[in-house]
Amino acid sequence: MISRDATPSTMTTTTTVRQTTRLAFLIGPILLLSSCGEPVESTPVPVTTPATAVSLYAVVPGPFAHYFNVSGNVHTDRNAQVFPKTQGLVERVVAQEGDRVRAGQTILRIDNDALAKNRTELAARLGLANEVLSRKERLWDDGIGSEIGLIEARSGVAGLRGALEAFDENVISGDVVAPFDGVVDRIFVVRGEMASPMAPVARVIDLSNMYVRASVSDHYVGALHKGQKVRVISSGSAGRDTSEARVGRVGQYIEPENRTFDVTIPLPGSSNLLPNQYVSVGVNDLALDEAITLPAGAVLQDRYGNDFVYVARGQSPELTAHKRQLTTGVTQGSRLLITQGLEAGDRVVLRGAHKLTDGAAITIID
Repeated sequence: MISRDATPSTMTTTTTVRQTTRLAFLIGPILLLSSCGEPVESTPVPVTTPATAVSLYAVVPGPFAHYFNVSGNVHTDRNAQVFPKTQGLVERVVAQEGDRVRAGQTILRIDNDALAKNRTELAARLGLANEVLSRKERLWDDGIGSEIGLIEARSGVAGLRGALEAFDENVISGDVVAPFDGVVDRIFVVRGEMASPMAPVARVIDLSNMYVRASVSDHYVGALHKGQKVRVISSGSAGRDTSEARVGRVGQYIEPENRTFDVTIPLPGSSNLLPNQYVSVGVNDLALDEAITLPAGAVLQDRYGNDFVYVARGQSPELTAHKRQLTTGVTQGSRLLITQGLEAGDRVVLRGAHKLTDGAAITIID
């Protein structure tokens, strides 16, 4: 409604505003419809992911052997401390330390002349006892004398004869001899020193028949048998020495204190080991002629604990890495046995595998 007092110019302005408003309402929907149309086509810019540099390992089957280690000590049953059979001064040391001796060979001599001087007296007593026995036997044949007297005479003769034989043996035993073939390892006495049957005078060792005695956990019961291959490993200042041997005997009793059983391993004659030396014994419990193995560091694990590797597919420069689940076995040294998941000829990613995802592009490092 227009006021009666409105001027012509005011009326003109109001009319213009109304027309402008109507035009805006008409143009707005048109612009809105125009904006809802199809977008203008544009060319996408390709994004290129750089290939990851890796090294590859070609899978080649080969022999594989697994060992478990136990501790043992070197022993020999021919390690004897030699005792004299009689007491006396050491007259002469015949063999020196380090000398090889034969069984029965004299090692040292003991002066037992003082003991030998008593033999005459003992022999005289035996002669007298024989004479008494002879007379009593003649009287007994004539029906004279008592039976008990005859028995006592015979017993006295037998006792003196035995004493004389023992005495002669001790006199002869002034020579201390080697009990078996071997090496004189120690001489415990010197010339002029008193030797006694209560103390050893020498030690003789034979190193040709040594063996290792090892205590094995009962966890391995049934895993060892006679003739099984083992490796005897010793360490010292000269380095690490390994020799091949075979199990000689498997114990049939488990010690209740430590739950172990004994294994005896004869050593080869060429061994440089010594009695009471500590060694490690590697027992071969698995031997395969053809097996697939990988360096242990090549196998990865996902968050669920599953073992896997990346296997390369394609040819350079279009190589891609693909995740492969594995079933693994035992580890020997730095090699891990693969029981399932790989075949001969597969190319496994070694270096750079932790940077990959399934299907990622890779390039080979020389």
